[in-house]
Amino acid sequence: MIRRLFAPIALLAVLAAAPQPPLALSLRFARTSFDLLDPVGIQLIVDNPSEMRRDVDFASPNEYSITIYRGSKAIWRSARVSTAHGAPLGGTHARNIPPGASVFVTYVWSALARDGASPAQGRYRVVADFEGIGAHLRATRSLRFIAPLAPSAVAELPVGSVATIAGRLDPDRDSMSAAGHSLQLSRIVRGIAAGRCIVVRGQVTSIRGIRGFDVSRSAPLRADGRARDCAPVTAPHHRRSR
Repeated sequence: MIRRLFAPIALLAVLAAAPQPPLALSLRFARTSFDLLDPVGIQLIVDNPSEMRRDVDFASPNEYSITIYRGSKAIWRSARVSTAHGAPLGGTHARNIPPGASVFVTYVWSALARDGASPAQGRYRVVADFEGIGAHLRATRSLRFIAPLAPSAVAELPVGSVATIAGRLDPDRDSMSAAGHSLQLSRIVRGIAAGRCIVVRGQVTSIRGIRGFDVSRSAPLRADGRARDCAPVTAPHHRRSR
């Protein structure tokens, strides 16, 4: 009888003492192609392949970090976490990781580089680090920013549709132009010099038959040394989701 009682306890002790299979990290986006100035939701997925929940200790309140690269150049990074050697023991805390794959965190990146400008169209690499003590995990995934539209493309878009438009900011800073076409904006764009290549995101409007644009976000456009990054496309395009 005593042997039967202690058998499950002994089994649990053996399972607890056995080495646990390593955790794994992956990244998930709602889609892989985005308009410029369209915030990007980045999910960090932690996979615990064992059948038991696991505690992971962290040496800092920041449990992860995210860096965005274009080529080999980092254009943005989140707060850096401290390392296990440098953090005081009293500052550690633990997170309980359930079995299987689970969303550890969803981080919404503003889609702006660290200098406050919008990245140019093209492919970017997202690198995430999970900074657990003894469980430093890394995952990488690419995303693409599609070319912004030109002011002339607004005439072909349905009223109320959301888009990102690129062009040069006119002297009064309440309109933008490219390729001989101008677009009236709903407000003055402040903090950006006239003549600068910018992107604006918002909704297409029509007042007395005249097309305009209700601006929700605006930013300078990073040319990254290539003139074509400042040249928008003249016809609406469809975003690819895969």
